Amino acid sequence: MGGWGSGRWQRNGKPTAEGALPLDIRKLKQAKVLTPGCTFSWQWSTGGNVHASIGAVAYQDHLMLRYSHRGESVEQKVYYTWTSCNYGGERIWFSCPFCGRRCAVIYGAGKYFACRKCYNLTYETSNESKRDRRFSKANRLRKKIGAKPGCLNPLPIFKPKGMHEKTWQKIRCQIQTIEYRGLIDLGRMIGVNSD
Repeated sequence: MGGWGSGRWQRNGKPTAEGALPLDIRKLKQAKVLTPGCTFSWQWSTGGNVHASIGAVAYQDHLMLRYSHRGESVEQKVYYTWTSCNYGGERIWFSCPFCGRRCAVIYGAGKYFACRKCYNLTYETSNESKRDRRFSKANRLRKKIGAKPGCLNPLPIFKPKGMHEKTWQKIRCQIQTIEYRGLIDLGRMIGVNSD
């Protein structure tokens, strides 16, 4: 553990969830590693480079995590619970080892894995200005229609395959409106008159 993401702090002095190592029980379930007796390793990487990894053994009601933190071997037991879904089936959750709170993701932001609340982690987007949130939203919408991020990049002329024309036009209009407002805010910030 440690390494990648450790030390990513924001303006308000709080560490961010994006700077920690997330262990998502939904991804573990999807990877089919929660079968009792299953031994597996889990890795965090960017660009093909592994930054951190842990070993784990699945039991009936918990995971036994094994990893190294700053040269010290750590073993941590993390329990999980299930809740019934409205239309049948069950949903699995981690039970935070420190507060017992039910959560889908626990974070390796220190020696042990714990929920976001226990580590007092914030999201990077909560530290963005209104203008930055606008541009982030526009970039998410651009991704939906296959456009490059950034308001200076042109929007595609043709809709993506499988997308309805009405949906494509709606998203394009939203992007243009959001980016226009963001540029107006940017102009005000640097003292450009928008009249």
